[in-house]
Amino acid sequence: MNTFDTLFSRRSVRSYTGEQITAEELEVILKSANAAPIGLGKYENMHLTVIQNPELLNKIDVAAAEVFGDPNRHPLYNAPTLILVSSRTSDPNNKSLGNIPFSNAAIVVHNMVLAATELGLGACHIWGAIAAISNKQDIIEELNLPENFVPCCAVSLGKTDKTYSVREIPLDRITRNEIL
Repeated sequence: MNTFDTLFSRRSVRSYTGEQITAEELEVILKSANAAPIGLGKYENMHLTVIQNPELLNKIDVAAAEVFGDPNRHPLYNAPTLILVSSRTSDPNNKSLGNIPFSNAAIVVHNMVLAATELGLGACHIWGAIAAISNKQDIIEELNLPENFVPCCAVSLGKTDKTYSVREIPLDRITRNEIL
C-alpha cells in the first residue's frame, strides 16, 4: 500500500478473530510507535506497555464497562493485544506540560494504527476505556508503569476478518476557515 492508500483506507476495527498478532507484526507496530514525533524530542517522557495477558485485558475491559455503566459493554472489543501509551506527568524543567503528553500519546497511537492498517491487522484507538480505568488503582499498579507516568490512551490490536479498502474522504468532514 502507498501512504495515501493507507491513510484513506484506515478505519477503526472493533471486531477481532481472537487470533494473536505475531511477534514480527508486534515488532513493526512498536517500531512505528517509536517513529512518532514527540514534543521537544523527549522520548523519555513516553512509555509503552504491551498487554497480551487475557486476565489483565479482561480486568481492564470489565472495569471500563463498569465505569461506563454498562456491564455488557466490551470497550476493548475482545482484542488479544492492547498497547497502552503512557506519558510522564511532569517535567522537572517545566512543571506545566499542557496537552503535550496527550498529543504525544495520540500521535504514537496513530502511527501504530497506520502500521496495523498496512499489515492488514485490526486496530482501534482506545481513549475512553483508558480514561475510565485511570482511577482504578489496583489496575494501574498491575500495569507496572514507571514513576510519574499516567496512561493516556491505547491501541487495540488483533487479527480481523475486516478488510481495508480506499474510501472517498469528503473534504468537509472537519469544518475550516481560511485566512488568506
